[in-house]
Amino acid sequence: MDKEKLRKAIIKKIDSLRDRIFEVSDFIFNNPELGREEYKASKLLASELEKHNFDVEMSVAGLKTAFKGVKKGKKPGCSVAFFAEYDALPEIGHGCGHNFIGTASTFAGIALGSIMDQFPGKVFVFGTPSEENHGDKITMLEKGLFDGLDAVMMIHPSIETKVESYSLACNSLEITFIGKSAHASAVPWMGINALDALIQTFVAVNNLKKQLPPTTRVPGIIKYGGSRANVVPDKAIGQFSLRGATKKELDMVVKKVKECARGAAIQTGAKVKFDIDDKPYLEMNTNKTIAEQYRKNLESLGLKISLVKEKGMGSVDIGNVSHKIPCIHAYMSVSDKIIPGHSREFAQAVISKLGREQLISSVKVLALTGLDLLLDRNLMQRAKKELRDWQKEQEG
Repeated sequence: MDKEKLRKAIIKKIDSLRDRIFEVSDFIFNNPELGREEYKASKLLASELEKHNFDVEMSVAGLKTAFKGVKKGKKPGCSVAFFAEYDALPEIGHGCGHNFIGTASTFAGIALGSIMDQFPGKVFVFGTPSEENHGDKITMLEKGLFDGLDAVMMIHPSIETKVESYSLACNSLEITFIGKSAHASAVPWMGINALDALIQTFVAVNNLKKQLPPTTRVPGIIKYGGSRANVVPDKAIGQFSLRGATKKELDMVVKKVKECARGAAIQTGAKVKFDIDDKPYLEMNTNKTIAEQYRKNLESLGLKISLVKEKGMGSVDIGNVSHKIPCIHAYMSVSDKIIPGHSREFAQAVISKLGREQLISSVKVLALTGLDLLLDRNLMQRAKKELRDWQKEQEG
């Protein structure tokens, strides 16, 4: 088997699909849909896979906008998967570039699938909804959709080109205070101000930041604070997105923020209750074996790893998958300027001239790395051993 011919065939296939790749990305960009509402995007990506002879199943894992596409090789072998994201942000649209992600993963699968009849294995493309707010990769993982996979890859637009990615463990905590209403001017002392309790919680959390490690994050918003200024609020709701470098650190942050809220409840006389997501995002465990092979393919295309422009870390639901399956969550630069993610400026960078060229490069580097993993049994075994060794370290 001539590996170089297979590589050239993949690149040729992607180049032939160049215009269609842009059309698909643009359609998703111009039709932004929130998490679990991505009906147009999921249907489009699934239909592209079907056009290229993938077997596609819709609404998997009980999620209406999730899908699974698979293309089998000439005989059984290893399985490589690409994760497609396509949910947008409220008001901002695709300020996180998920139109780029969904398109890159889908066409990487199509390109690799086009030559699967020449060697063993399977290539999967999974449509994974609602990365921004529900983390449905976690749902799909727990329901067994990823059982049997040997490696998983995806790529995210960024202001940097990176192979190894890091993320924070994350959980959403909603705090509700229940007080007692009263006329806020005539008899305020007869009420219990739930909003006061919530505000005191925010003050306490702000002071708590001084005692927390620099890898933690405790942003929050007031979801509800009352209906009228002349009525003592008998209900107030705050929501916090809590993060830590590891699940252990995250659990510590959650505990301390709850203690802040309990203290505010004691001070005001309000009652407090907590609602916490039972599916926290775990920190990303980048598989260095796959990452190194990805880097080689990146350089073979004339691209280089960026000098670090930003040090911030978000949270990604592929982190949970990376604890179970060898994974990489790479980044591809779409801007020469430092611009924030989750912004309209970033959304425009993704569909800029540079962003378009980097989208094509992303499809190529993902597909080529998938080819390496399917053809090189030793490479795949090293990636899996690395994960097993990491899991043992975590247990210890």
